[in-house]
Amino acid sequence: MEKKGIDVSEFQGIINWEEVKDNIDFAIIRCGYGSDIASQDDKQFVRNANECTRLGIPFGVYLYSYAKNKDSATSEANHVLRLIKNYKMEYPIFYDVEDRSQNHLSNDELTEICETFCNILENNKYFVGIYANLYWFNTKLSSNKLDAYDKWLAEWTSTPTYNKPFGMWQHSSSGSIKGINTHVDLDIAYKDYPSIIKDNNLNNINKDNSTEEIKYTVVKGDSLWKIGKMYNVRWQDIAEVNNIKFPYIIHPGQILIIPGAMSVDNFKVGDKVIYRTNTHNIYTSTDSNTPIKAKYNGGTITAIFKGTRNELQLNTNRGYVRASDVKKV
Repeated sequence: MEKKGIDVSEFQGIINWEEVKDNIDFAIIRCGYGSDIASQDDKQFVRNANECTRLGIPFGVYLYSYAKNKDSATSEANHVLRLIKNYKMEYPIFYDVEDRSQNHLSNDELTEICETFCNILENNKYFVGIYANLYWFNTKLSSNKLDAYDKWLAEWTSTPTYNKPFGMWQHSSSGSIKGINTHVDLDIAYKDYPSIIKDNNLNNINKDNSTEEIKYTVVKGDSLWKIGKMYNVRWQDIAEVNNIKFPYIIHPGQILIIPGAMSVDNFKVGDKVIYRTNTHNIYTSTDSNTPIKAKYNGGTITAIFKGTRNELQLNTNRGYVRASDVKKV
C-alpha cells in the first residue's frame, strides 16, 4: 500500500488547502526549528494544521533540528509538544537531523540526540520517526540503536537505494501541486500509518483536549512562570499538580505534568466538572476577583458567561468558577 503526500513549511507561503486536498493522501507539516522558542515556530504551522484538520487531510509534523547535545534535544522535543498538543495526527512526528552545524558531532553524540528526542515524544504517546538524507543515514545516523524508529528517507532519485527499512520516501524537492505557488517536496508512505496510530491510540487520536495533560522535561533556564506562560496554564497549578512547594525550585531533566489549558469553549451547560487542583476557588459573581473556599469539589454547569472573569455558573446558586480552574468528568 502506497500513499502519496507532500511536506510543507512557511516557505510554501499561504497554501490553498481546498485545492491541494484532492491531489494528496497526506501532508507532513513543519512545526518549527530548533529549541523551544516561540520565534522559532514555523509561521504557517498553525494555519496549515488547522486547515488540514478542518478539511480532514491526514497529517503529521516535523521539526528541523539544530541540537548539539541532550539538553538542546530535550528543548526541541518540548518545542514540538507545545505546538502539537491540541492536534489529532494520523501520521508520525519526524525529527529532521541533517544540519551542517551538526556535522562535527560524532555518531554516538547524534544517536544520543535522536534517542533523547524520540524517547520524550514516545513517553507522551506520539509515533515518532527520524528524517534525513541518504548520506546522513549511511554515515552519521547509522547506529543500530536508531533502527527502533521509523525512518523518512530523502533521496531524490527514481528508485531509493537505502539498504535499511524505511516507512516514507521523499523522492523529489521540485513537485508541483495545485494550490501551492512554489515547488514542494513529494513523498510516498509505504506503511498504513493512520491504522497503526489509531490502533495504538497515539498522536492524540482519541484525546479530549479539554482534560488531557502532557509531560514537560525541564531544561536549563526554565522557571514555573516561563513554562506556564508557554502552555497558557497558571504556574501555581503546575506547582500544585507536581507537589512543588516554596521556594519553587525545579531542575534540568525534571519531568513535570502540565495540566491541560482550558477555554470556556470546552464546556457546555450540563457538563459536570471538578476542580483541577486542591485550591477550590469559587466566586460570588462573574466579575469578582476575590475567591472564597468552595464547599464542594465541583458541580454541574448551569450557565456560561463568555467574556467575563468567572465564566461558569455551578448549580444555579452555588457560585461561579473560572474555566481554567476546572475540568470535565
